[in-house]
Amino acid sequence: MPRPVVAFDPAQTQASFEVSLRVPMRAVGHFTRVSGQMQGDAGAGWTVLVQVDGASLRFEGPAWMDRVTRSEAFLALDRYPEIRFASAGFTDTVLHAGGELRGELQLRGRRRPVTFQLLPADCARPGHDCDITVRGRISRHAFGMNTYRMTVRDEVDFRFRMRFLPPSPAVPAGPDPAA
Repeated sequence: MPRPVVAFDPAQTQASFEVSLRVPMRAVGHFTRVSGQMQGDAGAGWTVLVQVDGASLRFEGPAWMDRVTRSEAFLALDRYPEIRFASAGFTDTVLHAGGELRGELQLRGRRRPVTFQLLPADCARPGHDCDITVRGRISRHAFGMNTYRMTVRDEVDFRFRMRFLPPSPAVPAGPDPAA
């Protein structure tokens, strides 16, 4: 029997990252087009798939940082516009109380295992009545971003906030054609 699938609401789902510079400056990027889904149920557990359209990147800070972040030296968005995260299975307890969220991140054409943190939910129905929030840190070097070592630290912090699409209203039954 197929496990239920719930789609994320693109209007209420966000992804962002922060790069640590070796000078006192923040480099924060936001992606405006994020989609995905959660599949499973409370008894069998859950999996999550998040897809980020890299072309939707909006960067806070100087214009040169935006250019560098999109460039071949960093995200290489012209060649690899899609960023994906596919989780391993996790329990309903982790969905509500928080905990490790293991999975695979695809970035710059490379796939690497990563472990993010699913934060505790603020409500009884995460994704419906409150955000599902995930944070994590990756090594940019693990994904082939090796330039600018003197100015940019290796760690990149990611943050995802997700909400589900509202359930479709029940379609009223039409007249019985046999009547």
